[in-house]
Amino acid sequence: MTMRPKMKALAFLFLFIYSSQGIANIGSGKSYVKDGVYFSDVQLPFKLEKQQVEALGSGLTLKLQLDFSIVDIRNWRIDRDIGTLNQSYSIRLNAFTGRYLITNLNIGTKVTLSSTEEVENFLSEIKNIPLVDDSILDIEKNYSVILQAGIAVEGISQWIKTLSFWRENLDTEFEVIEWKLLD
Repeated sequence: MTMRPKMKALAFLFLFIYSSQGIANIGSGKSYVKDGVYFSDVQLPFKLEKQQVEALGSGLTLKLQLDFSIVDIRNWRIDRDIGTLNQSYSIRLNAFTGRYLITNLNIGTKVTLSSTEEVENFLSEIKNIPLVDDSILDIEKNYSVILQAGIAVEGISQWIKTLSFWRENLDTEFEVIEWKLLD
């Protein structure tokens, strides 16, 4: 192989790797202060798998769990956890109306949507999540918010899960998302 084909192959490989990195969407978050409380807006790559849509159609409930951690990032010592917050949503299909019911399990608000696309759009962008009161934070410190999110099926007993271990798993874990609390 001469030098020119090697360079072309190397350039092609570089472009392939570079272009494929933009395909993965892991989500993002941002925080802001309003009336002495830090709030966050989150964008998730929320997509229902085919098996999850079928599970909803057969009467099962899906639960979206958002686990927030506020961490004091320290350069030369172990990071310190400041606090955690859990936000949960349930997703159900009403067989009579054919509409999806999303319930915020923390505060009880409910929304009905007509399609899985609407559900995905609604849960892909969650806004105004209260995280922490600004009076317990030191403005001089370097805080980060770490979000771990996942979808789990509810309504299946443990022994049925054990019997069906060879089937596709209906649970989904998202990539961990991290952002600065104070910008």
